[in-house]
Amino acid sequence: MKNTKINLLIVVVSLFAWSCNNKENKGGETTSLKSEKVVEINSPCDFISLEEVESMFVVDMDNIEMQNVVLTHPTCIFKWEDGKVFNQSYIENTKVKVNLPSELLIVMAKDISDTQFNTVVKVYKDAQSVNNLGEMAVWGKKISQLSFLYKNYLFHVHVKVSNDDEINKEKAIEVAKLILGKL
Repeated sequence: MKNTKINLLIVVVSLFAWSCNNKENKGGETTSLKSEKVVEINSPCDFISLEEVESMFVVDMDNIEMQNVVLTHPTCIFKWEDGKVFNQSYIENTKVKVNLPSELLIVMAKDISDTQFNTVVKVYKDAQSVNNLGEMAVWGKKISQLSFLYKNYLFHVHVKVSNDDEINKEKAIEVAKLILGKL
């Protein structure tokens, strides 16, 4: 069950990454990042520290595993065990609870146009627009992920720190605001 969810998450992130990599622009304009100061941003891990994760998610830093990887796009992964995320099922009339790690994944893509953003978020079957968050933002409850566009940067913020979807959404928005404050 745990491997299935992890594999599903990898497929979803890969799909987003593939969509972001597709530079073909059908009828739209591609805009580029122009700023007075040139800041090279190479990883979403540049936007959030272990200390900020510890404070934001109320977890001991010693329990947080952090990975700064490049799958198709730069990805920052935080995982920790705290018993707040779990699955329950029945095996021969016996209720079984399986604890899953809490997790925060941030994927970043550069030079993304509005058209490309809209193409990427088409995979959200339960898309909910989120106002006042970058130029465009969408929350997908089923995949527990917030995607937002700001200054031609696309961020996917996957948060699974509770079995309560509203808590996951609130935390994803909190992480997005932290990132926006540093862009």
